[in-house]
Amino acid sequence: MEECKLEKLKNFAGTRGPLTLIIMDGIGLGEPSDSNAVYRANTPFLDKLRGECPKKNLFATLKAHGTAVGLPTDEEMGNSEVAHNALGSGRIVKQRATLAKEAILSGQLFKSEKWNTLTSKLIENNSTLHLMGLLSDGYVHSHISHLFGLLDGAKDSQVKKVRVHTLLDGRDVPPQSALEYITQLNDKLEQINTHHSYDYKIASGGGRMKVTMDRYYSDWEVVKRGWDAHVCGIPEQHSEYSGYFSSASEAIKSARKQDPNISDQYLPSFVIINNDGDPIGKMENGDGVINFNFRGDRAVEISEAFDDLDYGFEKKCDPNIYYYGLEQYDKKKDLPRNYFIEPPEVDDPLSKYLCAEKIQQFAIAETHKYGHITYFWNGNKEGYVCEDYEKYIEIKSDPSEMIEDNPKMKAIEVKDRLIDALASKNYEFLRANWANGDMVGHTGNIDSAIIAAETVDKCVKSVVEKVLELKGIALVTADHGNLEEMGEGQETAHSLNPVMFAIIDGNYNGEYQINHDIQDPGLGNVAATILNLLGYKKPDTFMPSLIVFN
Repeated sequence: MEECKLEKLKNFAGTRGPLTLIIMDGIGLGEPSDSNAVYRANTPFLDKLRGECPKKNLFATLKAHGTAVGLPTDEEMGNSEVAHNALGSGRIVKQRATLAKEAILSGQLFKSEKWNTLTSKLIENNSTLHLMGLLSDGYVHSHISHLFGLLDGAKDSQVKKVRVHTLLDGRDVPPQSALEYITQLNDKLEQINTHHSYDYKIASGGGRMKVTMDRYYSDWEVVKRGWDAHVCGIPEQHSEYSGYFSSASEAIKSARKQDPNISDQYLPSFVIINNDGDPIGKMENGDGVINFNFRGDRAVEISEAFDDLDYGFEKKCDPNIYYYGLEQYDKKKDLPRNYFIEPPEVDDPLSKYLCAEKIQQFAIAETHKYGHITYFWNGNKEGYVCEDYEKYIEIKSDPSEMIEDNPKMKAIEVKDRLIDALASKNYEFLRANWANGDMVGHTGNIDSAIIAAETVDKCVKSVVEKVLELKGIALVTADHGNLEEMGEGQETAHSLNPVMFAIIDGNYNGEYQINHDIQDPGLGNVAATILNLLGYKKPDTFMPSLIVFN
């Protein structure tokens, strides 16, 4: 790591105690309103920071969405993956969503050797192409325009039979919007079938939090339900829900009849059948599958199952299938074996520079955000950058809990372990993520969201007090908005709001201040700021620091 050595600042030796970055996941800066859970909550410490830090010129608002975090346009909400990429990489990284959009909508993907190899096999064997992924325009894991582009690519390549396996969102889009996307998809399929006499249909589906899209090995049953429905044609069933339907719309309406308030993300799995009662999209030997999600974390486990790696459930069927990811989901695991688009990767994230300077680092989050504070933070690299100078702690989330019923989640445990790490005096730079704002915000339950905000406020206060006791500096920020904009108490998606960046330095004597000359400061400016506060100049690859020295 010699190439990542840093130059010391001449006019600032760095913090005397530990530098600690606090990331309040999903807590943005929103307008005061009844739908702002942070505003409605009792958050005296965050209120204090927002009041006092600007007076010292140690407070900034940062862009956390759209092009500021590498997404295609400023219409796209930020998310935890792209945010932690920017925070840990010190720059704007061209994100998976942008790469997918460019490859599909330009048609370059369909000119590739990989595409021609797959489609030629399917045409030669009269086999089916299956497209599986999240059906929405949330642009966090997928986008419906990418699915439509793949359908057009299959049509133009003369693939005559396609089955779509729809994972329903209700999380990055309104909670009961699935029928809108199903209607759009049905219209697209009908258009192709009518003009080309092809056989393109929806075959199965289910809610993203219930079916297929588990992450960080929280609950393999989620993946199993997806495998059973998509691959084997076997849905969830109980006394009041058959699981077999003539259309996706019928399946969604049936689930809502049982529970009118159910969010799309929790819909049970379903399978579409023909007039004879047979599944129309059960996968067979020689079929091809493309996972059209571009984001990796919720595509890893299902990909391991298709690639016959260490999957954690018993398969009810196991056909020989050609499986492709839209992008590579995990480079270290070479997962999946087949994919179309190379993922973004940063060769010199912040952690690499800190390792080169032998700076001891500590990172902690509960399971829901552990990959963000490690893998995504480190420029999409699995594992430690340098284990000799890093310690990662995962606080296990409870996979069985209904988050809105337990809005405190594992916040207290994260706080306690972080304070223990600070008390050990073993670490110079520490980073932590509190998942509550994002995860509870996604439930749409504003009463739970208020509790989440109050819980995070108390945890941040305790950590900052410990940092100040140790003569250190605390940085309080967020990765994107969510909790501060919940509509009528039912909004589940992220927001386009900026996030706070506050510096709390008990030894501050005017040595530095926020640099207001930076136009549209964003999350990519944080890494250089961290280096400055540790006493180092930023590398040329990093965006400017948020502070300037007096």
